[in-house]
Amino acid sequence: IGVLVVQVIHCLSDGILRVERGAVRLLAFALPLMIIANTIGRAFRSPIYFMDELAIHCMVWIAMIGMSLTLKTRTAVSVTMLVDAVPLALMKSMKVLIDVIILTFAGILIYLCIKWFDPVALARVGFDFQEFSGETFNFMYQDTTNTLGMKKFWFWLIVPVAAMTTFVHALSNLLKTAATPAAALKELSASSGARGLD
Repeated sequence: IGVLVVQVIHCLSDGILRVERGAVRLLAFALPLMIIANTIGRAFRSPIYFMDELAIHCMVWIAMIGMSLTLKTRTAVSVTMLVDAVPLALMKSMKVLIDVIILTFAGILIYLCIKWFDPVALARVGFDFQEFSGETFNFMYQDTTNTLGMKKFWFWLIVPVAAMTTFVHALSNLLKTAATPAAALKELSASSGARGLD
């Protein structure tokens, strides 16, 4: 892979990270407000029913975006006892393998999302949800939320989005790990471990 392509991947990953941080902050701010609003409504015997469902979807979005974000920043919970105990060369190989596994996971998730959303079949029927369901027996585009009255697929779109962002992050991390000397990786592991104990 050319140097320019690698730089583009890193820049794209960093840009996605900034958007993800903003989105998580916004959702984390909105979530308690929704819960408080519904609690007040219930106290006055006028519950806002759709708030419960919206809060659940909000938590799912936070989890999916948070997964992508923590994999990019390498701050996800992990057990590093074995990786830290082996020689430098083997440690680097294990870190590369970990990045490859995450990249593979993201690739499989993208594939499953394509099978689930089936955009090719949807386009073939002219984006007619009813005809799509009749032809494929996939009713995902017709499922409606209980209280919001919205199609559920709008909320489910976070799954393929998170899969694609995770793939970009995993590829960026893999390229960084492969290009970083083993001794530098050891220092990075030690510093991140120290930050975790603060």
